[in-house]
Amino acid sequence: MMQEMKAMSEQDRVHLNFENVAKTTFAFLNDLGFSLVESLPTLVRYQNGDVEISVFHGRRSYEIGVDILYVGTRYALAEIIRVVDPDAAKRYSHAIASTAEGVVVGLEAQGALLKRYGTLALQGDPHFFSILEEKRTVWADEYWLDGLAKQVRPQADEAFHRGDYAKAAELYARIRSCLSPAEVKKLVLAEERSKP
Repeated sequence: MMQEMKAMSEQDRVHLNFENVAKTTFAFLNDLGFSLVESLPTLVRYQNGDVEISVFHGRRSYEIGVDILYVGTRYALAEIIRVVDPDAAKRYSHAIASTAEGVVVGLEAQGALLKRYGTLALQGDPHFFSILEEKRTVWADEYWLDGLAKQVRPQADEAFHRGDYAKAAELYARIRSCLSPAEVKKLVLAEERSKP
């Protein structure tokens, strides 16, 4: 049953010509020593040693994207870009394509980004992937802290405005590294006013 659904889904996508356009667009990988290892209507994969490139067309989302596997760990092209050029990463997004023309545009954009930002990743540079792993940890911590700040900030503001300075100081201190200059002043004031 699942195999039938998968086959139907892939057959429904054949008219978008993703597979052929992806192989043409990413032919530059052959010049870098990569070999085509899989070619399907929604996925084209290349490999060279410890590095694997997956070019995909999301089966449900219709997103066109590129993932890089290095020694079994998957990295999104967005992460690669974020390490090389954080400002460019803020502008990055997957293309979404449900027409043959959209597939061409999306694949060309992804190919150009991989060429521009993926040089070290495509070379399998262990130092680059080590930096990427360190950045992943930092990004996860920042994401967690941002989520915490979104929860704690309104509570701290409310406590400050009702005069519960001990509570406000405790809450602001939990998200100290995320505070605006005005919130830092509130923290200092709340700490001063909560002293016995």
